[in-house]
Amino acid sequence: MVEEEQHHHAALDALVNSTHGFTSTHTIAETFATLTSGRLEVQLSPAEAAQVIDANVIRRLRILNLGLSDYQEAMRNSQTVGARGGAIFDMLHLQAARRAAANRILTIKVRHFQTFAPDIKSIISAP
Repeated sequence: MVEEEQHHHAALDALVNSTHGFTSTHTIAETFATLTSGRLEVQLSPAEAAQVIDANVIRRLRILNLGLSDYQEAMRNSQTVGARGGAIFDMLHLQAARRAAANRILTIKVRHFQTFAPDIKSIISAP
C-alpha cells in the first residue's frame, strides 16, 4: 500500500496472489493508524486511508472479527512469552492466525513473530 516501504513489492505480490488469505479486524485499525500518522514518508488523509484499506485489504481478504476472548487469550499468551507494551498488537495478529487455523503467516517481522509464537513458528515466514 505504501510503495516506499522496503518490503512493499513482496507483500503486494503475496496480497494479490492470495486465494485464501485473511486478516483480522484489528489489522484494519492498525493499518489506518499507520497510513494517517505521518510515521512513513507518506501521510494519507482519513478518507484516502479508508479507500486504500477498502481496496487492498477488505476487498481482497476474509476479515476475522476478534472478540473479547481473543484479546484475553492474546494477553495470556503475552505473559507466557514475555511480550509487553505494543507487542500486544502482534499477539493479536497471532491469535487471529491460531483461531483461523492458518497454514501460513506472512510478516516482515519473522523472528519477532516466531519468538512470540513458538507453537506455530514453522508457519511464519516473510512474504
